[in-house]
Order: sequence, then C-alpha cells, then structure tokens
Amino acid sequence: MNRRKFIKKTGLASVGVITVSNIVYASLIPKNYILLAFQDPDPFKLFSKDYEMTILNNKPWNIEAKAHLLDNEITPNKFMFIRNNGLIPEDIDVSKWTLIIDGESVLKSKTYPLQELKAKFRHYTYQLTLECDGNGRSEFNPPAKGNQWPIGAVSCAERYYNQKILFPFFVIEFITG
Repeated sequence: MNRRKFIKKTGLASVGVITVSNIVYASLIPKNYILLAFQDPDPFKLFSKDYEMTILNNKPWNIEAKAHLLDNEITPNKFMFIRNNGLIPEDIDVSKWTLIIDGESVLKSKTYPLQELKAKFRHYTYQLTLECDGNGRSEFNPPAKGNQWPIGAVSCAERYYNQKILFPFFVIEFITG
C-alpha cells in the first residue's frame, strides 16, 4: 500500500471512530456547536471574508489580508485578519450582557448591564490599530516558532468606548473605595 492510500484509509477510519465514540468533555461543548472538524470548510463564507485573504491555518482559523487590501483608513470587516484560538461566540443576548468588575484587588464589586453603560457614561469613538504579535514572523532570521504570518495580521478598526469606565473608574473607584 502506498503512503497516500494509507493516510486516506486511516483518516477515514479515524473519523468513523470519533463519530461513534465518547468525546472527552462533551458536556462542556455548547449546545448546537458544530465541532471544527465538521464545520463548513469555506472560511470566506463562514467569516464573510474576501476571497483574496490568505489562509494560514484552518484549525484554528488564522487568516490574513494581503498588503494591497489594507489601504483604507479604516479596514473593512471583510479584510480584517482572524487570529483564533477558541470558540466563536454566537447568539449573544445583549439584553442579558453585563460588565462585572471584580477580583482580589477590587474593593467593591460592581456589575453594569449593557444598557446602563450606554446610558450612564459619555461615549468616545477611536480608531485603533489591532495587530497580531506574530505579524511579520515569516521575515525572522533565524525563523521563529508559530504561524509564519507575513505582514497582513494588522487592521485598523473604529471602536466605540466609554473612557470613564475603561480607565478612570479603575484608578479612582478602586483606590478610594
């Protein structure tokens, strides 16, 4: 038997075993979640990305833009890079979403529903550059471990923030109590 036939047959056998055997930690898998191995293999449809994007990995998905796609002041969503290590959130109910500020250095725990954050504090909009710390790794000599990202793991997004919550709240509220 040649190598290709062996790999093909063992690969099919493995899928068969996986589908009929117990999955470790299956109880922790979200309801209706499709395992990565069984998901739609077309990331351009899955993530609404442009077909000119470059796929570096598919398990997990790592996709970057080619340099000529990054000419806009604000990167369109279809050209934003994807760096993924975990599950992609789905079906988020914004009416139940809350920001919880808690931890060992927090003197007084606070919880804010999303609607309260939007109504109570002044809003700010910023243009921020997001970049994978491995961007440009393919240029390293000697080569570095990890995905060999060329130069497209960078995007400029316009983000909406509430500065009073993000910075002064932590400094003033938690120091003074």
